[in-house]
This record gives sequence, structure tokens and C-alpha cells, in this order.
Amino acid sequence: MSTYLELVQELVTELGIGGANQGATVPDSVLNQTGQLWNAVNWVKQANNNINVMWADWQYLAAEYSEVLLVGDTTAPAHSGTETVKKWDRGSFWIDKTLTSAGQLSFFLWEDFRRHVLPGPAASNSKPSGITQKRDNSLLLNVGPDAAYTLTAEFYKRPDLLTNDDDEPEMPEEFHRIIVCEAAVKYGNKEAAAEIISGMEAEYAYILDKLQTDQLIGAEYDAQYSQDLPLVVDVPGFDEPEIGGRWRP
Repeated sequence: MSTYLELVQELVTELGIGGANQGATVPDSVLNQTGQLWNAVNWVKQANNNINVMWADWQYLAAEYSEVLLVGDTTAPAHSGTETVKKWDRGSFWIDKTLTSAGQLSFFLWEDFRRHVLPGPAASNSKPSGITQKRDNSLLLNVGPDAAYTLTAEFYKRPDLLTNDDDEPEMPEEFHRIIVCEAAVKYGNKEAAAEIISGMEAEYAYILDKLQTDQLIGAEYDAQYSQDLPLVVDVPGFDEPEIGGRWRP
């Protein structure tokens, strides 16, 4: 994996920022830089974050939630991991998913839940069947649990910023070059270097297309050479003369 420092060094040496020669290890840290080297450090950080926030559902930002519910408490426990929830996968909520008592929860929009579930006296504790996401991303169950069920779900986390020398981008390594490309465009805009901008923008667009195909659900079919779909051929007069038959190889 490329580190934050290595990406900055790649940018600096490729563009000759600060007089760096090809293959040089300049700068030797992302910390405490000034001038053009500080710009390079900042451009790489911004480029990485810009790509991360382009789509909320990059697959490399997917994470899992698993917490034990408290009996009688309609508020589900907050995620105990280090990730911060940005977007819940609304079809992924399960009670005791790996047990015979497993049950999938219906997801309600907060507006509908607030209007139809919250009013009136609280229902007796039982096995939850519905769940909603409040505006702060916390989870609320339709009833208080009557047992310590395990609630599981999937979510997309908020991406981390590059900060220290050995921090690594969260996207797969083969796409790290896109960070350098966007950072180089930022350099080209500052220096009014049209030749750098045009070349790096073209490479950026190419890698972005590959990254989206690899890391967005459904996009993999757009760039697939062969999808191995079954061939269906209509042959008029075959088997059903009045309609047209169907022949499958």
C-alpha cells in the first residue's frame, strides 16, 4: 500500500516541485512543511478526500455493525467500533441473524416512523420487527426488546483524512495513482501549467472509471467484456408456428 508520504513524494518528484529529482525522497515527512512542499502535502490530502466523498457507498468504505440490545430499550446501542457511521444500508438490519430465531427488520423512514409508530402508549416488550434511522444516524426500534437480541447491520463509514506519514488511503492500492493525478491538477492550476492539467485530467478520468467499476455496486456490469448471458433466439415457425418458437443452445 502507498502511504501518505509516498504519494506526496511521487507528486513532488514527478513534477519537480522544489527542485526534487526523479527518485528523490523529498519531502522526508508530511509534517512541518512550508512553501511548495506544504502545498504538495495539502493537495494530496485534499485529492484523497475529494475522491472519498464523491460517493457515499464506495465499497471500500463499507463496515459492519453488531451490538447486543438492552431489554426494554428502544434505542439501539451506538456502534462500538472506531468507524463513524455515515450511511446505513437500510436492507441489512437483522435480529440474531446467525440463529434459528433470526428475523429481518423492516426499515421505516424517520418521518413515517415518527408519524405512525411513536404516537400512543408504548407497546409491551417483544421481539423488534421494525427500525428507523434518526437524523443523527442513531437507531430506534419499534418496540423494546424482550430479550438481549443481537442486532447486526452494514453501513458506509465516514472516510478518514490522511494525517501522518504512514497513513494509507482506504481505496484499493491499484487505484492510488488517481490521488496523485488530482493533486497534480491542483498544482497545474496554481502554476497555470495547461500541459500538466490536460495530461493528468485524462489519466484521472481513466482511473476514476476503473475505480467506479470496481467499487460501486452494479457498475461492474458497465465495463465487463463478456457477461456470459444466455443466448435466446426467436425462430418463426419453430414449435409454435402461430407465435414463433424459441431455441436455446
